[in-house]
Amino acid sequence: FRRVLFRSRTAMQIVTEADKPGATAEQLYPMLMQTPQARQVGGLRDISEYGSDLLADIDAWERGEAVEGLSTGFEALERFFRLERQKLYLIAARPSAGKTSLAMEIGRNVAKELQRTGERGCVAVFSAEMSGKSLVLRMASATAGVNSQRVKTKLADKEEYAAIRKAVVENNDLGIKIDESASPSPESMYYKLSMMNAVCPVKLVIFDFMELGNPDEKWRKRIDSEEQRVSAIAVGLKNVAKQLNAPVIALSQLSREVDKRADKLPILADLRYSGMLEQIADVVLFIMRPEYYLKRNMTCYLDESLGPAAEGLQHPHGQNVAYISVAKQRDGSVGMAPMHFTERYTKFANLEMHRTEIDY
Repeated sequence: FRRVLFRSRTAMQIVTEADKPGATAEQLYPMLMQTPQARQVGGLRDISEYGSDLLADIDAWERGEAVEGLSTGFEALERFFRLERQKLYLIAARPSAGKTSLAMEIGRNVAKELQRTGERGCVAVFSAEMSGKSLVLRMASATAGVNSQRVKTKLADKEEYAAIRKAVVENNDLGIKIDESASPSPESMYYKLSMMNAVCPVKLVIFDFMELGNPDEKWRKRIDSEEQRVSAIAVGLKNVAKQLNAPVIALSQLSREVDKRADKLPILADLRYSGMLEQIADVVLFIMRPEYYLKRNMTCYLDESLGPAAEGLQHPHGQNVAYISVAKQRDGSVGMAPMHFTERYTKFANLEMHRTEIDY
């Protein structure tokens, strides 16, 4: 009876909304995707319903039959978090630090695991900055260990061309969906994701990058600053994560202030429009590569835990190392996860190192 009543009320509401001036399919379709539970008055449910679900999860965790969230595929990050449903993950860094590469490698790892286990699902990528073909080339370059610039300028040898062709074919089979639309809004993203979800469950969403998006229509008339615009986009992405019941990874650039400091290790205050972003995001990750600064003769923080200090690129962390700082985590610890990074392939990999954990 509840489902019949829900359908009739939903149909009436859709008809009412459709009659309003300026109504669009992007606004109406998500209503069709909502469940009766989501449409209950005020969305209120008794605590016992959540408690029963949690007890079932606890039993599964104890038996080792389930692990909360999707794996990023990187051991260094796995020590801190997994990709949990309904959460917004923010990856922020200065330009050329590897934001897109890290996000896409995580997306590829999730897609590979879905393929390996035979679980039905896909990874959706919204690339507001790069074209779809450029993004696929970057992924293939990292997968094959081939410099994409050499490929594009006829400098690669036959083995390199063969390797990158093979990588493209392998990635083609992963079922990753890419949207290269300029300036998408969270509302338009959710419309497309809802359509996709009806065909193939969306397990992870990646948005590259947040400052190039648009706020939802309902916010635009109220926005009078860039901070409010970006904050509205972040709120919209968090809503997408909750409505889609999937993790969302959003990329963002840091302000130039971090380059003016000696250590170069980002902090939450370095987020552009940091006030709202650090509140809305469930997990905030920063990327800092010492090699980037040292090659430019700039001072940079280097972890001395590997041994005696050395100057510049001679330091063990001076080359091929990226610091991934978990600066905020709503449900866990924060700290540092050093990783291997090969600049010529823009490729991340695990780096077995001591983990520094900060309790808060």
